[in-house]
Amino acid sequence: MDKAILDALLGRSIRVDRGGPESRTGKLIATKDDHFVVYNENDGMLYYRIEHVKSLTLDTRNLADAEDPNEVQTYIPKHIEADNFNSVLKEMRLHWVQINRGGPEKVEGVLIDATDTHVTVISGNEVVKVLTYHIRNISYGLKKNNEQEKDKNKDNNKENNKNEDNK
Repeated sequence: MDKAILDALLGRSIRVDRGGPESRTGKLIATKDDHFVVYNENDGMLYYRIEHVKSLTLDTRNLADAEDPNEVQTYIPKHIEADNFNSVLKEMRLHWVQINRGGPEKVEGVLIDATDTHVTVISGNEVVKVLTYHIRNISYGLKKNNEQEKDKNKDNNKENNKNEDNK
């Protein structure tokens, strides 16, 4: 993917890849030589390595999405401003991260170390080392809170069901 193409899409809503677990739709926030940043409300900031992206889709029915002065501005959190993907990984140390969006290579946990060749993540009772080259995308922070809310809701539902059974 050429950086000039990405630069032309800055501020627009795009879909990364056509489908599958890595595909996401969001606003293109920043572009660098080896990665770009997409924001969506469910996943937060997603950092994609350019070399792993197969396609980008722009919905031509909504070409005014980049700078519409009448549009209500949405709050977009600050992203990590780094010149290269390895620097992004190093800035994420000691944060909850999700590496890759889905499939068998998805890893969630606390990133404890990042080198030029691999990252180390504590995921439950496991220490997982992932080669940097095989990281398609990464996000941090926001996703864990959503998972905790789902777990809390499940626990509340179980408790409510127990209480109803005891009546």
